Amino acid sequence: MQTNDLIQSALQSLTRNKSRAILTVLGIVIGIAAVILMLSIGQGAQGLILNQVADLGSDQIFVESGAGDTEGGPPSPFVEQTITLDDVEAMRRRGPFSFVSAQTLTNTTVNGGDASFFTNVVGVDEYQLEVFPATIASGRYFDESDVDSYAMVVVLGSDAAEDMFGDADPIGQRVTFKNGSYKVIGVLDKQGSRFFTNLDVQVYLPVTTALRNVVGSDYLTYIAARATTDIDAAEEETRWILRDSHNLDNPEGILSKDDFAVSSQEDAAQTIGVVGSALTLLLASIAAISLVVGGIGIMNIMLVSVTERTKEIGLRKAIGATSKEVLRQFLVEAVFLTVAGGILGMLIGVGLSIVIAAILGNIVDGWELIIPPEAIVASVVVSTIVGVAFGWYPAKRAAKLDPIEALRYE
Repeated sequence: MQTNDLIQSALQSLTRNKSRAILTVLGIVIGIAAVILMLSIGQGAQGLILNQVADLGSDQIFVESGAGDTEGGPPSPFVEQTITLDDVEAMRRRGPFSFVSAQTLTNTTVNGGDASFFTNVVGVDEYQLEVFPATIASGRYFDESDVDSYAMVVVLGSDAAEDMFGDADPIGQRVTFKNGSYKVIGVLDKQGSRFFTNLDVQVYLPVTTALRNVVGSDYLTYIAARATTDIDAAEEETRWILRDSHNLDNPEGILSKDDFAVSSQEDAAQTIGVVGSALTLLLASIAAISLVVGGIGIMNIMLVSVTERTKEIGLRKAIGATSKEVLRQFLVEAVFLTVAGGILGMLIGVGLSIVIAAILGNIVDGWELIIPPEAIVASVVVSTIVGVAFGWYPAKRAAKLDPIEALRYE
């Protein structure tokens, strides 16, 4: 049988049962579309976070509570809080930094004007905008006297100010939270989102006031600093400063003995890259289960087709068709089904990725459409492999039929 005849015969067989053919490839369509969509979303999220980390600058260092190294086992779910304002002062006195800023963060309900909403309340100091640049839209930001005097003042994110006071000037107005009343001294310009957190709905107050009135402890969420030397050297210098500040006996500099963790923008990017890749692989693996289900469906349908066409197979072999030709015919039918499902799934997956990216782009600033080229290629290759793998047994069974017994089949 010529190749053209083989292809034509396979197409005729499939078109005789259009509904069955469509339902057969549905599993492949869903699987391929899901894989492409999951890869697109996963890489889009990873790209968004990496871009935001890069925007912070390559000279940033972060200090937070927790062991400096977790190679000894999984991290404890209960992290001992150790970072305080004393560490901030030690880093400012002795560290190779242009700016060091303290921050503490908590969530609470804020009341102001006609609005009441649950949001992040962030304790910061006068150097916050030097480490995380932002523009003051109106009023002023905190100064050293606000921090030193535990001032009862706040600066609002742009959306928080609009939600509470609308078109009215918020400067001089008062907001309340945690049984305290605070005077609004400034409003920040729009900042958008960072790490999936909307900065424009946050409320800021002096870190000292936040520790005393809101958090109720002396411990900071983290310290951020801008290094003036090589970032690796600055990280190491920070560790020695904090070991001295915490009275740690660790002359060998073993990270697992530290009660704090020091990281940089580069460390964060590497961690995010690893986590993002693992998450993308997990999502793609889950979606790929549909491919296996689809392949099993194709095998079942092809086995039914062999049974239904037993007499046809016997007639073909009786007039000279070889077992190899029968095998090829059924394999071609299986491959046609899976390739058609792969192409359709690819088109649906790309279309859904474009739609989802457009929706997320309106919700999260900086979200970009990413469709991995390898996913497009893999969709056709994998679907072909699935067709061959799951179509082989039914095709082999058809090829082994005895023509005489096949002609007698009722």
